[in-house]
Amino acid sequence: MTDYQKHDPQLVPTHTTAAADSIASWVTQHHGIAVQQCHLIRRGLNDNYALRAVDGSRYVARLCSIRPRGGFNVDFEVALLAHLAAQGAEVAAPVLAADRRTHVQLQFPEGPRALLLFRHAEGVTPESLDEFELTGRALARVHAAARGYAGPPSLYTLDGYHLAGRTLMYMKAHPEVTAELLETYRQLVGRLLAELIAAEEGLTRVLCHGDMHGFNNHVATDAAGAKKIVLFDFDDAGPGFLAYDLSVLPWSYLNRKSLKQADDALRERWVHYLRGYRAGGGEVSDCDLAALPLFVQLRHLWNIGEAAGRLHHWGTSNVSADWLQKQVEVFKAWSALDLRA
Repeated sequence: MTDYQKHDPQLVPTHTTAAADSIASWVTQHHGIAVQQCHLIRRGLNDNYALRAVDGSRYVARLCSIRPRGGFNVDFEVALLAHLAAQGAEVAAPVLAADRRTHVQLQFPEGPRALLLFRHAEGVTPESLDEFELTGRALARVHAAARGYAGPPSLYTLDGYHLAGRTLMYMKAHPEVTAELLETYRQLVGRLLAELIAAEEGLTRVLCHGDMHGFNNHVATDAAGAKKIVLFDFDDAGPGFLAYDLSVLPWSYLNRKSLKQADDALRERWVHYLRGYRAGGGEVSDCDLAALPLFVQLRHLWNIGEAAGRLHHWGTSNVSADWLQKQVEVFKAWSALDLRA
């Protein structure tokens, strides 16, 4: 029993937000970096902190949240990033602890959590069409560089079970989801998995970034005016389908704008993104393109599952039963998406 539970045994923590000063102290202790400033960037799937060292160097620390899908995939992620960086791919490189560990394991009230440190990615998220094209190029180079990866395997594969099957498990524990709504989603998942089985033989497989929604890469401009892309947040990476990795960008736009069909702005971004991917050496088959509506839907299911699996942390308002019911029509509309470029 912990000290605080001695005062109130009924207090059961589900998620602790560490103070920025604690993160700074741990980085100094375990990485040997004298931290001048630290602040919380955001709480989301993980807790991320910005740090500035005394020498002016900038870093990002990620305090991994406990996820229902299982253990932290950090050994794979750090080894993959080191491999990609060595191959010249544009990624935010990991910073090992002073004793060469990939991460530091810290004991929190809710359980052990992993702390990782990365070099800061200068710049801002892409906005202009040429920046989306550069993002596509960068992703193609990451996919190409990852072909030679031979380090620790990922703890999970971005397959039908990972993208859709887990969501059903998490929804069963949702206190507002009725048996009827759960059955609707069971049928939806069954339909999508059947489509995936029918299509997967012709689909290109890659080592996916897993979360290329347009906000996990920065664009920086040097003194000569040249733009450079840096990709980060590979904690959802793993072996999977090219069509899935490509689908996350249009899904993100559709989801944020609450659109059931692609608008002109999305089409323009998509054309440049795909053009950049191909210009960077990436090959996209007709089968991959035809599967994009399927993977947009699978991505949406994955995202629903991530929220439904965190009811103890985020609450039901992020994925209410009413909202889940409305998404049934969204899935239906997205099944007819036209993303041909």
